Amino acid sequence: MFRCAGSKSVFVAAGIAAAAVSGASAHAGIRVVASFPASDIDVPSSGAVVPLQVSGLSELVSGFGITGEWVGVVRDNGGGVNPWPLDFGVHVSTPAGVTRSSPAPWFGDVSIADYPVADAFDGFGGIDPNGEWQIALDSGNPSPWVAGLRDVTYHLLAESGADLEFGYSESTQQGNAWSRPFFIEGVSGLGPVDYHVLEFTVSVSGLYSFESLLASGGDHWTCLYKDDFLDILPLLNLHEYSLGNGFSPFDVPRGESSFDQLLLEGTTYYWVTSQWASFSAFSEFTNTISGPGEVLVAGAGCNAADNAEPFGVLDLADVQGFVGAFLNQEPAADVAAPEGVWDLADVQGFVVAFNAGCP
Repeated sequence: MFRCAGSKSVFVAAGIAAAAVSGASAHAGIRVVASFPASDIDVPSSGAVVPLQVSGLSELVSGFGITGEWVGVVRDNGGGVNPWPLDFGVHVSTPAGVTRSSPAPWFGDVSIADYPVADAFDGFGGIDPNGEWQIALDSGNPSPWVAGLRDVTYHLLAESGADLEFGYSESTQQGNAWSRPFFIEGVSGLGPVDYHVLEFTVSVSGLYSFESLLASGGDHWTCLYKDDFLDILPLLNLHEYSLGNGFSPFDVPRGESSFDQLLLEGTTYYWVTSQWASFSAFSEFTNTISGPGEVLVAGAGCNAADNAEPFGVLDLADVQGFVGAFLNQEPAADVAAPEGVWDLADVQGFVVAFNAGCP
């Protein structure tokens, strides 16, 4: 069993070859500049319109987003086909007279389950945001079904230049066993399967793109968890997912799993890359996260300090291990530039890494 609860993890840092560089993506670094907690709203088949009053902002705005929870207020709980909120749409009119609509489907899932919402889109071109906005919500469901949004927050986003890109290569063969989700309310019967998990935060709130490419081009599956990840409860805290099997409702080809998500600074996320089925071959994969801020991997600053058993615990043994390696001029103690020189910079580097802490 693997469990994360908002703390740093040596497991996710080990073995990852990662880099943060400037790169291009579907959006150009749109970041959150203002957030507005709002009242819960019910959305019948005829839709609903919500006003949003904005004042005191000096920055031009180019995007709009929503976080909250999508629910079925009036829905078929008997196993029928409605409501399936695949076509949920948002149409936004700005005080500047610019109107833009979300791509469809924007959020929702083929289920009657409550579903987390964390989505954004751009296209406003940099407008003065002050004044009254009109947010028209379309449930995508016929009468008598009624959808709803709970714990709603509206977000305004602005351009921040080119995205930052974070990438790493790993394998689905990690020795972990779980029964992966099939969708937001169902667990697959194709397991148990192996998975890899990356625990991280972001330095800037905004829209981020996730892409996972399986080297074999075969089937795989990725999902994003928020706040906590417990593999024995695979539906708990599940926030987003994408199929890479060629039959995805999101039109993702085999060997590729991708999605966009509005991420918030200070929140811990877990990106899980999973073997498709127990009979599927293990494969190397390359994952990329791009967005307006840095991806900060949990435990990334701990490797230099965690050099003695028990691994995952920083204690006197790690200090003694560093001192011994430093006195013997071993590579394990050469943690700071210049390479091949053991000096005060290496000692300071070890102290910083030790103070960063590992559970």
